[in-house]
Amino acid sequence: MRDLQGLHILIVEDEWMLAGDLARYFSKMGAVVLGPVATVEQASKHTDEAEAAILDVNLNGRRVFPIADELMRRGVPFVFFSGDEDIVIPERLRYASSLRKSSDTQAVFDALFPAETSASKGGRVSEPSDDVFSLLPKLRLAARLLLGDVEASDRLVERTLEQAIGEIDKRRSGSSTEDWLNGIMRNIVRARGANLLH
Repeated sequence: MRDLQGLHILIVEDEWMLAGDLARYFSKMGAVVLGPVATVEQASKHTDEAEAAILDVNLNGRRVFPIADELMRRGVPFVFFSGDEDIVIPERLRYASSLRKSSDTQAVFDALFPAETSASKGGRVSEPSDDVFSLLPKLRLAARLLLGDVEASDRLVERTLEQAIGEIDKRRSGSSTEDWLNGIMRNIVRARGANLLH
């Protein structure tokens, strides 16, 4: 499992036992946990630092969507975590992963860091997505983990997508879009990763 050393993960959850479990889980992997916090106001103080986030949809009757909007604007990957079945996620946030609170911490990890999900984890493989828009937060996080710099990571994602457009006819049949784009990204970093930092 990946060491998330120094990665800032915002946990927005109003059930303190659950929040504590999530905080301990990600702290053990080296992440810097922001919070846990239980209100939109508290969460808004951490959105500029967050590099990934777990968002309880219903915070004592208030929706977490303003925080999700700000994270989306910054390109920060997040996952919705909800105990309510009747809450409708706005269309603008439809790309985000959404899990039930009955999901275990491994499922939360897999939703935030999909590149880590593989057949080696008990045979579970995440369902690949062919919607490039929905993959952007995941690509940005993968780039951030590869380079450790926000601006360079965004440049890496841009170059990955540019190269993918140029190589679309060379894509191996049957490969998922996510795996294909991650492969291109890793090749770019191997070939000229240092140049992306300038």
